[in-house]
Amino acid sequence: MRPIFINGRFVTQRVTGTQRYAHELLDQLDVLLTRSASPPSVTMLVPRSNGPLPSYRKIRLSQVGRFSGQLWEQFELPFYARGGILVTLVGGSPVLHRRNILTIHDAAVFASPQSFSRGFRLWYQFLYRRMCHKALQVLTVSHFSKAELIKHCKADPEKITVTYLGSEHALRPTPEPGVLTSNRLRPFKYVLAVSSRNPSKNLPGLLGALPYLADTDFDVAIAGQSYKKVFGELRISGDRVRDLGYVNESELRSLYEHAACFAFPSFYEGFGLPPLEALALGCPAVVANTGSMAEVFGPVAFLCDPHDSSTIAEMIRLASETPQEQREGYRAFANGFRWSECATITWSVIFQYAQD
Repeated sequence: MRPIFINGRFVTQRVTGTQRYAHELLDQLDVLLTRSASPPSVTMLVPRSNGPLPSYRKIRLSQVGRFSGQLWEQFELPFYARGGILVTLVGGSPVLHRRNILTIHDAAVFASPQSFSRGFRLWYQFLYRRMCHKALQVLTVSHFSKAELIKHCKADPEKITVTYLGSEHALRPTPEPGVLTSNRLRPFKYVLAVSSRNPSKNLPGLLGALPYLADTDFDVAIAGQSYKKVFGELRISGDRVRDLGYVNESELRSLYEHAACFAFPSFYEGFGLPPLEALALGCPAVVANTGSMAEVFGPVAFLCDPHDSSTIAEMIRLASETPQEQREGYRAFANGFRWSECATITWSVIFQYAQD
């Protein structure tokens, strides 16, 4: 059996949606390896840094190389992973490595190119096209994303495996309700949005819903980093708008639990982890009626036209009136999305190719 290596560049990055996926998935993979009578060799290769590293029982960690970022990933990582299967869960696989398995979360660099800087867009368009043809297998997070990769990259459908994400991580942090006081937020009197400033997240469309909610006293709270180098700059302002920036996991839990509703009118998503987190904590979710949003959340979410701020406002009104017993149903729905299931499917793919 070939050795299995994990691309650990993501552990040097701040945790957002894709990094959350990698951390939770590897925690569950480690559980699977612990239960195995004779687990194969699995090593996470990490660039040298002073930051904290995750701890596993069966997955070994090895800090290698001298560089960081793309230089480390494209030139040093393939040397240290030579001869083995290399699994990349976030970002891009090294072109020089011959046996890649990677997760491509969406095809946004093709479908929504205006949302990214030119350099970022061109690099990942090249890389994803190449990996869709050269990688051993591509993992993605919805059937919508699979169809998009087939469309834009001419990928072989048999070489793409779909694994939905999990929700249980949202229940883990201890709530930190002080985040409401420090940001002048009143319980159940604000609409929460959690996203980067990627134009495809449609924050202007959400803010455009405020005039249609003039008869209410709702504020809009927006949590998340801007990433100006990738997405450009989006200014957020207004008397009823709170730009919270990055919040920690405990603060985020409190924001979800005390929101009138969660709004995610994104133009384009591969899956949509924030709405799932909101539902797991009993918060009604307003999401776009397109792509993966309808696929994943159609049965329980309030679907809006992301191009029409008046319908976003209408769905916010309806969602904010959700009775408590219905909020319990949201928790039950989200509980059906488990990281353990995601890990089981992912491991079956990795193990298959490691045996060849």
